[in-house]
Amino acid sequence: MVSISAITIVILHLTFIVTFLVVASLSRIFGAARKKRPLYKLYYVASFMMMLSMVLSMVGLDLEYMAVAATGLDLAGLIIGCAVTYFYWDWLPRELAKG
Repeated sequence: MVSISAITIVILHLTFIVTFLVVASLSRIFGAARKKRPLYKLYYVASFMMMLSMVLSMVGLDLEYMAVAATGLDLAGLIIGCAVTYFYWDWLPRELAKG
């Protein structure tokens, strides 16, 4: 039987992974149109970190050091994803203000 905490871990991580992949795809398209550097590739790094964190969480569900490593990877992935979003999409508020 799979525990509820394992299901929660998988669902939460997959939500962030899919979100980062969708935003990476959008960023690639808009970045090419606006001739920006391919900073969107860091979304793939953030997704990979979240995937590693999910695996570590599942493998070492009861081990303290695995939980600390998984939390560190979660934080690093989220910080990278949020930072890329902040810097890569900085043009959007100005575009909307023109509207």
